Amino acid sequence: MLPESRVSRGNGSRTSGAAVVHTGSLLLAAALITGAFLLAPERPEQSASICQRYHSVEACRVW
Repeated sequence: MLPESRVSRGNGSRTSGAAVVHTGSLLLAAALITGAFLLAPERPEQSASICQRYHSVEACRVW
């Protein structure tokens, strides 16, 4: 069997690793949401003109 000190260090590192993964996931989610807010147009009409340039008006009625 392993000495107590090695066993306790192993359990602590697993907890730390899970915390790092959780923090990384939260940072990635926050970055993606922020990017969506910055890249999305404020008014859909801005993108509607692009749609109408390449497609018929009927195809772009979702705007």
